[in-house]
Amino acid sequence: MNTTRQQRPSLESLIESESIGMDILHPGGLEITAELARMCGIGKTSSVLDVASGTGESACFLAGTLGAAVTGIDGSRFMLDRARKKAAERGLPVAFVHGDAACLPFADGSFDAVISECTTCLLDKQQVIAEMVRVVRPGGWVGIHDICWQPHTPGHLRQRLAELEGERPETLAGWLALFQEAGLVDVEGVDKSPLLSAWTQNMARQLGIGGRWRIFRKLFRIWGLRGLLDAWQSERIFRNRHTGYGIIVGRKPGPHQDRSHKNTHA
Repeated sequence: MNTTRQQRPSLESLIESESIGMDILHPGGLEITAELARMCGIGKTSSVLDVASGTGESACFLAGTLGAAVTGIDGSRFMLDRARKKAAERGLPVAFVHGDAACLPFADGSFDAVISECTTCLLDKQQVIAEMVRVVRPGGWVGIHDICWQPHTPGHLRQRLAELEGERPETLAGWLALFQEAGLVDVEGVDKSPLLSAWTQNMARQLGIGGRWRIFRKLFRIWGLRGLLDAWQSERIFRNRHTGYGIIVGRKPGPHQDRSHKNTHA
C-alpha cells in the first residue's frame, strides 16, 4: 500500500486508513503467496523483499513457513504498525521499513527475490518494476501477482477503475512485456482469473453483514453518498468478466547467463 496517492472515496483508501477485520488483502490468500514463492525459488536460504507489504501477513508467512529472511517495505505507517505487531507476536524476525516503492532504500543486488502482491497496478508500474529489478541480485527473481485486464476490455471500464481506485492494470501479456522491457528473462505469466471473483465473494462472507455495514457507514461518514456509489461500482468492476488476475515472474540475468525469454500463459 502507498499513502502518497491522493485519497479518494474508494475501497482502497479505506483499507489503507484502518482495519476492516481482515489480514490478507489480496485474491488467492496465502495459497497464491506460496505459488509465487515457488516460482521465484524462495526457500530457507533466501533473502526476500516484499514491496508494499501491507499487514505483513505474507512476509510473516514466508519467514515462518519457508524460513526466508524477509524485509517488508510499505508507504503506510498504519499498515507497518500492524505488520510489526504481528511479527513480534509470532516471534518472527521480519524487518519492516517505511519507504517508497518507486525509490527503494536498498543497494543494488541486495535480495535473492523481490515480490509485490496486488499493488503494482496502483503505482508507477515501470518505475516500481525497475526498482525491484535493481535491488534483486543477478540470477534472482522478481515476481508479482496483480489484476489483469482480459484482452479487448472496453476502454471506459479501464478508465473508470483508474478514476475510482487509481488502479491501472495491464493484460497478462502487457505485464509480461513490462517485465521483459525491464531486462528480466525467463519471464512467465500464469492466468489466475478465477481467484478474483472467488475473492470478492469470500470477503463478503468473512465480513458478514455487520462488517459490510461498518464499511458502508465509514464510507458514508467520510465521503457521503458518492463514497457508497463509488464503492459499489468498484465491486462491480472486480466481478466483471473483463477483470482477471495473474502471476508474473522473471529472472534478472547474470553476466554469463542467457538473456532468452520464456512466455507462458497457463
